[in-house]
Amino acid sequence: MTEGQISLIEVRLDRNEFQLDIRFEWQARSLVLFGASGSGKTTLLRVLLGLEPTAKARIRLAGTWLENREIGVNRPIHERRLGWVPQSPTLFPDRSVEENIRFGSARGRGKEGDDEDGQWISRAIEVCEIESLLKRNVEGLSGGERQRVALARAIATRPRALLLDEPMASLDVGLRSRILPYLLRIRDEFDLPLLYITHDPDEAILLGDEIAVLDRGRLIAQGPPKETLWSQSVHSLASGIGVENVLEMIGRSDGQADDGMSRRVESAAGLTLETPWPLEVGKSLTIGIRAEDILVSLDRPSRISARNVVGGRVVQIDVQAEDARVAVDVTGERLVAKLTAHAVSDLSLRPGSNVYLIIKSQALRRVR
Repeated sequence: MTEGQISLIEVRLDRNEFQLDIRFEWQARSLVLFGASGSGKTTLLRVLLGLEPTAKARIRLAGTWLENREIGVNRPIHERRLGWVPQSPTLFPDRSVEENIRFGSARGRGKEGDDEDGQWISRAIEVCEIESLLKRNVEGLSGGERQRVALARAIATRPRALLLDEPMASLDVGLRSRILPYLLRIRDEFDLPLLYITHDPDEAILLGDEIAVLDRGRLIAQGPPKETLWSQSVHSLASGIGVENVLEMIGRSDGQADDGMSRRVESAAGLTLETPWPLEVGKSLTIGIRAEDILVSLDRPSRISARNVVGGRVVQIDVQAEDARVAVDVTGERLVAKLTAHAVSDLSLRPGSNVYLIIKSQALRRVR
């Protein structure tokens, strides 16, 4: 998305007992719409697509008005040129993978296609790594393969923006970890605004340049993903969904092997952890650690099985009823631990307290 172009969504929609009433602007390339089920995320995408004719809306994407009846603009669905991948994408079962993608391209452009269409199709196939699937019938594809085909088909339409409605929600953990790199590559390689719906904090942090948090049809917070998910207005919602600590790491030599592999990883800030799996030295990866998998101690423990014990300083404590979230600065990295309110009181924790975090290596989850 060209720098300086501001997108706007302003929507009001009344439907039985649910009301969507939202207005926000953003300039980031990748915007995550975050919230629990029923918060209005999918309804908002339907308004963007032009599928909710009773909605009162003003919509501008990357500087182009899609809907603003005050100035006489209300583009029909096909002229909005939005690539949409729903939770369970529908592919034509009687057509091959290649035919599905090419049909999407011609339909998206409203014509048979041109040289630039061919370039977009080729690029979509290459980025989603589905060259070997092109001649196959879609009925024989796995869930992950179908999702990659759906992503390629959406890209091949040469859309004005990509709208992804929880594209990994129906996949198991293993398939999600395999699909995520394709989403990251799409985000990084295509100059397209990306709107990504999720209720998974891990996905929000990895894929979003900015996050907009919805709750019961209202926007309750907006900003950088990590900071926004920790904010007071969002934390109770996010903690109920399961916020994760997400760290960018790189493999470092542990001096125990000469095959170029190691279980030691380090962040740019100097946080060092031991993983349960070997990693090539020098290779980058992203790991996630759930807040409930981090223990807090006032003293450095000894003779324990946990492989990771790191010292830090408490920077923030947020207590909600019986639960508490404690943010700790560890060599410049911010880690969040989930405790009970009683534990916080019993340990006399407060901002500035020096603590040790205990993390089992098995608690480290490789995200990508």
